[in-house]
Amino acid sequence: MKISGSYTIDAPQEEVWAALNDMEVLARIVPGCERLEQTGENEFEGTVKIGIQAIKGTYKGRIRLEDIQPPHHYKLVASGRSANGVVDGAGTVDLSEEDGKTVLTYSGDAQIGGMLASVGQRLIEGASKQMINQSVKALIEQIAQRTNGAEPKLAAEAPAASVAIAEAAAPAPAAAPEGAPRPSVPLAETAQPSFEHRTVVVPTDEQLKPEAVALGVVQDIIKERPWLPWVVIAFLLGVLLGRRRRW
Repeated sequence: MKISGSYTIDAPQEEVWAALNDMEVLARIVPGCERLEQTGENEFEGTVKIGIQAIKGTYKGRIRLEDIQPPHHYKLVASGRSANGVVDGAGTVDLSEEDGKTVLTYSGDAQIGGMLASVGQRLIEGASKQMINQSVKALIEQIAQRTNGAEPKLAAEAPAASVAIAEAAAPAPAAAPEGAPRPSVPLAETAQPSFEHRTVVVPTDEQLKPEAVALGVVQDIIKERPWLPWVVIAFLLGVLLGRRRRW
């Protein structure tokens, strides 16, 4: 199964890239994401509960990012498991800037096994595109929130100017005499992990629910076909009028 598409986001490329690399944001734009954990450098695990169409179920998956080229490209390799089947795939995300806006382009290829393989490619592709569409909408909302509200700084962070002043004011360490043995450095100080182990648990009221995805699909259909509601109304009126004539 192959999927691809593009969206134009009214935000600078740097802001979109920063949002896509923020675990708090990612956990809130994936439909049904309950938990997201960083288990290694550019490696993540998560639990996603999906409640739409043929891919309904609870999935536990792993994601690894490769070929990272800030702020415009990365490749992701993913695998997911549920009672319904198995999904393994890889894809790319590319960002480009046009007139102050960001064009997000994605493409991917997935292999499906288990019960999911018997459902039908068109149904799965349709459900996948629905989820991606709503994820991008949620991403736009998250970027707007980050832009309008100031993000709190971590207590460990300090302005660069303050750090420079503190370093200049600190006394220089005394030079060791020639021939003296160098002090040993504890192993714990030298072998620092290359990533920060983090876990994001999304509260129930902040998860992107299947209902929101379904509502978004209806809104998209109406936006693409503004005449459709009038056709439905006319059909219903025709049914009601037909019943009256029978009476």
